[in-house]
Amino acid sequence: MRSDTALPWAAIIKVIFFAGCSILCLMGAASAEASRDSGGPQFSGHPGRHHTSIEFAKVRQAATSARNRVRSATATAKDKRAASAARASRGQQAISSERAEQIQSALIREHRLDGEASGVWDQRTKDAMIRYQAENGWQTKITPDSRALIKLGLGPRHEGLLNPDSAALASPHELGAEREIPGER
Repeated sequence: MRSDTALPWAAIIKVIFFAGCSILCLMGAASAEASRDSGGPQFSGHPGRHHTSIEFAKVRQAATSARNRVRSATATAKDKRAASAARASRGQQAISSERAEQIQSALIREHRLDGEASGVWDQRTKDAMIRYQAENGWQTKITPDSRALIKLGLGPRHEGLLNPDSAALASPHELGAEREIPGER
């Protein structure tokens, strides 16, 4: 079921709930009136009072359970929308100024960007990164690409490894930093 259809169903359930409560209240009042008129069982000095309170308690219990079902259905729809929104915003959402400055410095060093490193991930930096990724045959929709960062010397650091010689690390060639043309040797 799509989440945008959950709200009308909740409204329909609420209408049914309130209509049912109204009917039950009217039935309880009619029953109490009939009991009073017929001289039915009387449990206290007030004719029909005890019988009415029992009926009212039943109606209230039914209304409470129906309201809880409606709240549960509404909460479930809200939870689904919240979960959908959370899935949409995974991962890193912005580049820190320190990282932007590192990338800009590397692009300047590679003669792909002019000026000084400002630490602001602006359109000029994005365009330079897109050109750099395109020159290497990599995708250009997401910047920066991990292969571009590695080729610029900004990849993961390996100085803390216990066994750097035997660690299973990808080489720049395996990441596509130096592309071979198929058929040439």
